Amino acid sequence: MKILHFLIALAFTPIASHAGTFVPPKGCTAYLTVQMKSCEVSHFWTCEGDPEGNHWIMSIDGEGPTFLQYLDREFRWLQSFPQGVDISRELITKESDANSMTELFETQRDDFDFKQRVLQFGKQIAVEHITGFDRLNGTRVTIDGEPLLVTEFEIYVQSDNGSAVVHTTGNQFVSERFRLFFQGRETETSDGEIFHYDDTPVLFIEPGEAGFLVDRPEFGCEDMMSGLDQSLTNDLER
Repeated sequence: MKILHFLIALAFTPIASHAGTFVPPKGCTAYLTVQMKSCEVSHFWTCEGDPEGNHWIMSIDGEGPTFLQYLDREFRWLQSFPQGVDISRELITKESDANSMTELFETQRDDFDFKQRVLQFGKQIAVEHITGFDRLNGTRVTIDGEPLLVTEFEIYVQSDNGSAVVHTTGNQFVSERFRLFFQGRETETSDGEIFHYDDTPVLFIEPGEAGFLVDRPEFGCEDMMSGLDQSLTNDLER
């Protein structure tokens, strides 16, 4: 896939004031759209010629595309492309301890330790060291008919350019059917500042269903910071 051409097209394609349809690159097939409560929608697709299990994710907020990721079936962070900037990241292999969704399912915990290059205009400007773990906490939930496992996680990101360590903790969701992680409630600490996020999924939309590949988020764009003081347990019991 000519990823650079796709990124340029996205960067200069305005999002209409009404919902339209997101179109994945030529030779690729979309299989899932997820609407989150945080004013974000994500689209998932696979492409001809990619290794089996590899997939792409595009995240879109109320202003347009925000983040493109390329991952494998173990959810290793192969490449990522924040939208609207000239920065990208790519995994440095071999990892000290690679992400492994298989290990998470088999042992209820996956520790990871790996590095990624930070590139600007294709030139390396930093290396980030990522460590942490995902752990299944024994909770199973169903959201919009989709059965999900709940994780607890902790992650540290340290760059060799001297920037502050980013420390994030919280809960995420895992689909055994799709072999995908979905974000949940998270707390991020960096340089003394604390940020809270709630990216809990609301709708899982597959091909042929209303809302598949819609290019605008449906939830939380007016009040995305409300409700963060509610407990995760209460939220999951709805």
